[in-house]
Amino acid sequence: MKPPMEWHPRHPAFQALLAALLREVQPVYVVGGVVRDLLLQRHDHLKDLDLVLDQPVLPLARRVADRLGWAFYPLDEARDVARLVFTAAQGEPLICDIARMRGEHIEEDLRSRDFTINAMALAITQPASGGMQMELLDPCGGQADLRRGILRRVSPYCLAEDAVRLVRAVRFMAQFAFTLDLETRVQIQRLAGTVRLASPERIRDELWKAFTFDRPATTVADLASLGLLRHVLPEVAATQGVEQSYPHYQDVYAHTLATLTHMAHLRAWIAGTAELPAGGAWPLLVETLAPWRFHLRQHFAHHPSTGRSRRDWLIWYALFHDVGKPATRTVEELPAAAPDDATPNPRSRSRRYRFLGHDKVSASMVEERLTWLRFSRPEITLAQKVVAHHMRPHLLHASFARRPISRRARYRFFRDTGNRLGEGEVGVDILMLALADYLATYAQDPPPDWDAYLRHVAELLDFAFGEDGLAALMQRPLVDGHTLMLHLNLPAGPQIGRLLEKIQEARAAGEVSTPEEALRFAEQCLHHKGA
Repeated sequence: MKPPMEWHPRHPAFQALLAALLREVQPVYVVGGVVRDLLLQRHDHLKDLDLVLDQPVLPLARRVADRLGWAFYPLDEARDVARLVFTAAQGEPLICDIARMRGEHIEEDLRSRDFTINAMALAITQPASGGMQMELLDPCGGQADLRRGILRRVSPYCLAEDAVRLVRAVRFMAQFAFTLDLETRVQIQRLAGTVRLASPERIRDELWKAFTFDRPATTVADLASLGLLRHVLPEVAATQGVEQSYPHYQDVYAHTLATLTHMAHLRAWIAGTAELPAGGAWPLLVETLAPWRFHLRQHFAHHPSTGRSRRDWLIWYALFHDVGKPATRTVEELPAAAPDDATPNPRSRSRRYRFLGHDKVSASMVEERLTWLRFSRPEITLAQKVVAHHMRPHLLHASFARRPISRRARYRFFRDTGNRLGEGEVGVDILMLALADYLATYAQDPPPDWDAYLRHVAELLDFAFGEDGLAALMQRPLVDGHTLMLHLNLPAGPQIGRLLEKIQEARAAGEVSTPEEALRFAEQCLHHKGA
C-alpha cells in the first residue's frame, strides 16, 4: 500500500477552506478518519474533516469562517478547538473541527491518539509556485496495521486516558472487520469497568455507529468478550444463560443474537444494499415482502431524530425485545419426559419456563436504558412501542389460524400501536421485529407454519400501505363530532370520542361507508349502550 501523495476534497467548500487556512498558516495537518479511509481506498462522500494547526486556533478559525461564510463554534476553549459548519442549500452540513497541536511536534500529537490506524496525518503545504504538496506522517505504524487488518492501541496510556475509546475499539472492529491486537484486548478487558466514567452521550454515539454495520450480533458478542456489555448494556448481558422452553431452542441471549442477525439481513434488503440469503426461509420471505419493498424503504428512510435513521433502529428493537425475560421468568417442573420426546431443547423436557408480561417489562427497561444513553424522547417512545407490542403479530397469527386476519383486527393492530391513526405505521416496525423474532425462535429452517405466518404479515402490510387500508381511513372522516352532537342531541364529552372511534372501526371492517350509515351505526351503539 503506497502512501498517497495527493488528496483533494471533492466539495468546493472544503477546498476553499483548506486554501484559506494555508494562506494563514503552514503546514495544515489533515488527521483522523480521512487519512485512514484514503489509505483503505474508501471514497465515501466526505462530510467531516479534522485538522491540526501549530498555532492558536480560535481567532484564526473565526477569521477564516467569517471570510468564507462558515458558522463558527468554540468547541473547547480550554484545548483551543473550534468547529466550523457549512450549510449548503442541499445536502447535509459539512463539519470541520480544527484543533491546536498537542505537544511540541505533530508526531507527539499523533502519539496521543487512540489507535495506530488513526494516528496518521497528511502534512499539507502550499509552495510559492502554487498547488499543494503533501507528506504522509505515520509515526506509529498505522499503515502496516491497516494492511494486516489489526486494531492496535497507540500506547497503554491512550486507552486509560479516555474510557470511551474502549467502546470505540468495538466500533472499529465492526466497521473494518479488524482483529484486536492481543495487548490491546487484554488492556480493554482490564479497564472495562472504567467505561462507566465516559459520558452516556459518547457511549451512545459509539454504540449507534457500531450497530449500523453489517454484523450487529458479532458486535454484541465482542462487547461481551471484552467485558463491556455488562456496563454499557447491562439488560442485554443479563439475558446470558436464561433458558427457555420449546419452541425456543436457545437461551435468551443466543436467541437475541440470532434475532439481530436476521434483522440485519432485513435491514440491508430494505435499504437495497444486499439481497437476502438464497436458501431456507428467505426465498418465500422475499416473495412476500417484494411488493412492499418501495414502501418499506420509504418508511424506514424517515429520521425520528437528526442523524439516526429509522432503518437502523431495527437493530435496537431486536437488541431489547426480550430483555424483560430474566425478570419475568417462572419455572414449572414437569413429569419425566417420554424416551422418544423430540423436544429440541432437552433441558425443557423436565421444566417449563414462562415469561408472562415480558414484553411490557422489556419496554420499561428500554425506556430506562435509552434515557440513560440520552436518546431523544421521540426515539425512546418509538422503541418502547415496538418492543411493547412485538408479540402482537404472533398472537394474531395464532388467533386467525388457517384463515385471513379480519379487517377489524388489522385496524386494531395499527390503532393500538400508535397514539393516533396517523401514527399507525409503527406497526410496520413491529412486523419487521416479529419476522426476525419468529425466524430466531425455531431450530427448523424454514420455521413451522412459515407460509401461513407470511400470509398474515402480507395482510397487515397490505392494510398499512394499500389503498383501502390506512390510507383510506386517514382521509376525511365520515362524520365529525359536531355532526354527532347535533344528530344525537348529545353534549360534548368523552362519549363523542368513543362513538367516533367505533365508527372508524366499523368503517375499517367494511360495515359503514357513508355518512348516513355512520349516523345510523352511532344510533345503534347508543341504543345498545355500546358507547
